[in-house]
Amino acid sequence: MNTRRVPIALRLFLTVLLTTLVIITLSLGVLHWTMQKNFTRYVADVEMQKLDHLIGNLASVYSVYHDWGNAIQAQILQIEGQADPDDYDRLSHWWLRRQYDIALQQRYFDEHTLVNMSPTLAPADQGKPLLDQEELRWLELNLPSEYQPFEGLKFPLKSNENAFRPPDRKEGQNKLKEKNQKKQFISMPDRLGLSSRLSLYDAKRQFVVGEPSSDQISYRPIIVGEKVVGYLGLKPVLDQDDALSINFFSNQKRYLFLVYGLTILASLIAALLLATYFKKPIQRLLNGTRELTQGNYQHQVKINRNDELGDLSNELNRLAEILDQHETSRRQWVADTSHELKTPLAVLQAQIEAMQDGIRKATPEHLDAMMRQVSSLKKLTQDLADLAQADAQQLKCYFNAINPWDVVVQEIENFKPKFEQANLKVSVQGDAPVLQLDTDRFKQIVVNLLSNSIRYTEQGGEIQIHTEQTATEWSLYVDDSPYGLSDEQLRRLGERFYRVDDSRTRSTGGTGLGLALSCKIAQALGGRLSFEHSPLGGLRCKLTFPK
Repeated sequence: MNTRRVPIALRLFLTVLLTTLVIITLSLGVLHWTMQKNFTRYVADVEMQKLDHLIGNLASVYSVYHDWGNAIQAQILQIEGQADPDDYDRLSHWWLRRQYDIALQQRYFDEHTLVNMSPTLAPADQGKPLLDQEELRWLELNLPSEYQPFEGLKFPLKSNENAFRPPDRKEGQNKLKEKNQKKQFISMPDRLGLSSRLSLYDAKRQFVVGEPSSDQISYRPIIVGEKVVGYLGLKPVLDQDDALSINFFSNQKRYLFLVYGLTILASLIAALLLATYFKKPIQRLLNGTRELTQGNYQHQVKINRNDELGDLSNELNRLAEILDQHETSRRQWVADTSHELKTPLAVLQAQIEAMQDGIRKATPEHLDAMMRQVSSLKKLTQDLADLAQADAQQLKCYFNAINPWDVVVQEIENFKPKFEQANLKVSVQGDAPVLQLDTDRFKQIVVNLLSNSIRYTEQGGEIQIHTEQTATEWSLYVDDSPYGLSDEQLRRLGERFYRVDDSRTRSTGGTGLGLALSCKIAQALGGRLSFEHSPLGGLRCKLTFPK
């Protein structure tokens, strides 16, 4: 049963979009919730900033009486005379309202100093307060009624600018000294309704007077001599469920929904662009792999990106090059193998047919020639079998402790007739520690190296064989004199059926498998075989094994 596939671009698009939506939804939801939760508290804190005068007055009252109860009772008796016990609660609340009105008057006169209200002042008196503290105190308690015809302190509009001139200074002082005269209380306009929401608490936040409330209240400390003696509380004017709050939050919600919609649109566009940005190179990579599966190893994926997709395209291109090289090598290997097998088989067939036709007799010389062709075929097939086993990591090796230099010296002795026949000068110097190697496999490598040196060294040339060892490795060097090799020829040494001079090696019996097989055997024994330019002008073969 085929399940429906979801393209990776669509998954990326949905992931980015949904993640953005979740984050935005949570962020705006938390913002709206915190706004509803803390907005009334914020408004109350802002309103609290308008009560500096009241805080200062309450601190001054406490510094005189040292107790809130005594202060309230003393001031009520001072202003109202003896009060009935039943009226004490009402008068206590009235006392806090009176303190607020006094602070409101102070704030009003701080903001409207009577400096510029009278044009009759001399220039020298400009910028100076017209009333001292006693006169201002009297004015706060006994402002003439002609300045307040309506509820609260609302000055009538008069054309006479002297209407705002304060009473005579001496008259104010005399009236202040009339202690037995009952003072008038002037109620200031409370446009914010703060007085009805005020409450006073002691230092332990125990309720003293005002408007008790179970709701969240904003507090400001009353400090006397760096010590908190009480708290002024203010009940929030707004409630989450009242009409004003509902209207405010409704407006805010509309703005939040607008932001939400614009954000969704921006996220949709960004997710679409991001998905498209990744979809195109992924599609190219997919097409490239399809070309490889169809055998088109020369196909290249061109993605100019400096990220993982760019790295993947580069690796895919390298893989295509390697596969193309392997395919070329495979075809060449098949062609070379068939060619190498065909030559000795053709010679054998011709000799056998000649004997069958009576043209050639089965003399020992003719049988020896046929045996040489059979031996060549046997060596070729054995090399091919060994290479196949080495490629499959199935080459059998039997390790034992040997001295590799003894094997080298023995093989050099065996090759002496060939060295003399080729008129080559051979110099030998070296030694070796005991190593764990397969004797036959190691001997096979040495034989291939010596045979290669004889085959590719000119008549009258030189071969040097020496060793070198470090604390961890032992190396065998086989240097020969020209023929020399180019860098390209040196790079290709070790490839199957590769021959530097095809015509020359054919005449000497080379198949192009010896060095390739030697490299594989060296790897199987735990070593490595490398090729360099020789100081003698020919080829240097370096065979290295760990100690």
